[in-house]
Amino acid sequence: MQSLATQLPLSLNPQQVYRLSNFYFTQPELQQALVDFCDQSTIAFLYLWGGHASGKSHLLIAMTEQMQQSGKRTVYLPLSELVATTSPEVLQSLEQLDLLCIDELEAIVGLKDWEEAIFHCFNRLQDAGCRLVVASISNPAMTDIQLADLRSRLATGLIYQLETLDDTAKQQVLIVQAQARGLELPEEVAQYLLRHQSRDMRELIQLLQQLDKASMIEKRRLTIPFVRQVLSPV
Repeated sequence: MQSLATQLPLSLNPQQVYRLSNFYFTQPELQQALVDFCDQSTIAFLYLWGGHASGKSHLLIAMTEQMQQSGKRTVYLPLSELVATTSPEVLQSLEQLDLLCIDELEAIVGLKDWEEAIFHCFNRLQDAGCRLVVASISNPAMTDIQLADLRSRLATGLIYQLETLDDTAKQQVLIVQAQARGLELPEEVAQYLLRHQSRDMRELIQLLQQLDKASMIEKRRLTIPFVRQVLSPV
């Protein structure tokens, strides 16, 4: 159990900042639900779903770390990484936790051993009173999970869909993430990144990390000329 828990920081980029306070919420009801979930124990199971780069991993990691800081025993499991590197036995003995966050549920679709392991893990967590958050690209009613019993369990959670971000929202995400790193990202620079770089949030956050590092080294503010200089191919 300890070896699994200590893997969490190893898979995260130290420049990434995951907190509920620096997540750009477009849905106030979702923000309140997650705050309530972390502060109270009345909700046992949350299911978050949305498209790629909609912020699911950010939220799960933020909740894991926030509750860990309050003294809770928590673990974040990115299933795509686990499926590629280990076996379903890694899900044993997790019921001693206070919170388990399972990300990328879609990674186990069609993998019988993994689907069964998640189902049995779910039951053990429920019996032990451990709370659970699951994230996936699919609504549980539309999931491609083949194990019917697992599909049934997934539908019992409090379900929220993360909205697809338009360009205006993506600009605000970049500005908020920059602030979390101690950077000032002017709106025109955020607009520049969207116009001339990528509209994929994962790629945009990676660009922001690159700009953060360059800004620290050069001791320069994030202006369009400086951003153009840093991101232009050599």
